[in-house]
Amino acid sequence: MPFTTEALLNLGLTEEQAKEAFALRGKDLNEDKSALDTITKERDSLKDQLQHANTQLETLKAAETTSSETKQALEKLQAEYDKHKAEAEAKLAQTQKVNAISLALRDTKAHNPETLMKFIDVDAVELDENGKPKLDDVINGLKESDPYLFQAEEDSTPNPNIVPPGNPSASGAGKVDPFQAIIDGYK
Repeated sequence: MPFTTEALLNLGLTEEQAKEAFALRGKDLNEDKSALDTITKERDSLKDQLQHANTQLETLKAAETTSSETKQALEKLQAEYDKHKAEAEAKLAQTQKVNAISLALRDTKAHNPETLMKFIDVDAVELDENGKPKLDDVINGLKESDPYLFQAEEDSTPNPNIVPPGNPSASGAGKVDPFQAIIDGYK
């Protein structure tokens, strides 16, 4: 469901409440954006440092004055770097997959989407070409096996109306004196 004014108004909020909701959401988004900018700058700085180190490593490998022991040490460092780079890429892919699944679970009608993550085997979930997880089978299976995790579907059965809606009439119509009712019961 998109986060729009019309959607909030359809949920029963007043325009003032919808504006307040947007203000709160905007504050959260600004904090998230600030954190993302900081992380992005740190990442770019680390990438630049890594690229500079790779350039120096290649220069040392190519230099004729470098001894064979040093070249072997450089090759060992290069192998370790390649290993760590592959591990980092795998960890990043796993993190992106978990984040995509978490976002997709928010769109379900679960009481607590974070709780659903405990029931999902992340390695078994595949991503489509857009990077969205294919969770339909998993969610349907959880709805069958553990329906308490999800909000109840809208039933067509009416809810009983125990108390009549609205205020009682001012004329006192329908008001029966309990003592008079008992006396009338003996007649």
